[in-house]
Amino acid sequence: MGLIRKSSIEEYWNSTMASQASNWFKRTMSRNRFQNILRFLYVSDHSKNCPREHPGYDPASRFRPLLNFMNRQFGRFLVPEKEICVDETLVASKGHNIMRQYIPSKAGKFRIKFWMLCESATSYILQMTVYRGRNFDPVPSGELQGTQVVTSLLSSANLLNKCYHVFCDSFFCSLNLATRLLQSNTFVTGTLRKNRPMPNVIKSADPAPNNAVYMRKGKVLCMAYRDADGKRPVRMLSTYLPAQELRSGKPKIVHVYNKNMGGVDTTDSVMKAYSGQRKNRKTWKKVLLHLYHRILHNAYILYTKNTADTPIKSRVRFIQDVVESLSDTVTINVIPARARPHDQRRNIHVGVKLLSGRKEKDCCVCSRRSQAGGRRRSRTACSFCGKGLHRCCIQFHYNCHEY
Repeated sequence: MGLIRKSSIEEYWNSTMASQASNWFKRTMSRNRFQNILRFLYVSDHSKNCPREHPGYDPASRFRPLLNFMNRQFGRFLVPEKEICVDETLVASKGHNIMRQYIPSKAGKFRIKFWMLCESATSYILQMTVYRGRNFDPVPSGELQGTQVVTSLLSSANLLNKCYHVFCDSFFCSLNLATRLLQSNTFVTGTLRKNRPMPNVIKSADPAPNNAVYMRKGKVLCMAYRDADGKRPVRMLSTYLPAQELRSGKPKIVHVYNKNMGGVDTTDSVMKAYSGQRKNRKTWKKVLLHLYHRILHNAYILYTKNTADTPIKSRVRFIQDVVESLSDTVTINVIPARARPHDQRRNIHVGVKLLSGRKEKDCCVCSRRSQAGGRRRSRTACSFCGKGLHRCCIQFHYNCHEY
């Protein structure tokens, strides 16, 4: 449904108008069956969840098992490169839920917030956790929320004390975070808000256009840089990069930050193209479907890093192949009939074989010579009865004598 957009779920089974027909959906399952599956889609045992009045109540309990499973699995299949980034992502929802955040600066003002840790190079999701609100996720006394979020994500992903370089924006970055991460042998680079603690030289700095002011204490480097006339100076912090400028005159901190900070935003923009999200009264169910798309996004990244295909499939083709495989419309590679014992032929699926030379036969399923323009030729034939047969028509080849 993310690839084929329609106004409502019922429209995918519309058979009253030929122009609106989508036969694949009807062949896969009936509309009522799909809606029943969607209605009773659960990933947790509600009888074991604490009620709202209980002190141990978790508003994310409806999708918590899937989220925990994802976090466990994501770290198994990829060892991230040194550069990683932390940012927030939002799931729009108007449903009544205690986790819902009101963010007036966004187009969809009511959203569920997730904290995400991604690999900068590929945007692969390493860890993600939901923000349930200040009542359920309070900030410890004397600690900033950004520091708590970054250290929690790194600890859950088992990436502390491994010399990783974390990039984050001004919400997370602070001198407090830099000190905490240095104690865990981890580096950080990010922008600083003017109201955060920093040296007065950097806080009050007003450099000329294309100029920067640096100040260092031990491994912590602070910088104020103005890009052009009429723009406000940007303040940054790094415990890894030097006070160095490139040939263009831009500080190296700014260049490396811009290169490695967009991992989470990249995942959001890529997923938005084929998300298939729809209005849903149940906020947790919308989040659940969103998590499925996150899994699919990571699966595509793993495919691109490990495949031998030339050229590599596009993301839309990858999603199409996943849909076809899950709907059981793809046939397993066929072994020639001669290689199979005769007594096992009736226990295997019908396959196709390539016709010799450049011969073609009419497909016994979709070809209609009696209709104008209805003839469909195929370079493959049924491996048992020898009739012309497309690979995509195998599931409708009911008249094969091997059945």
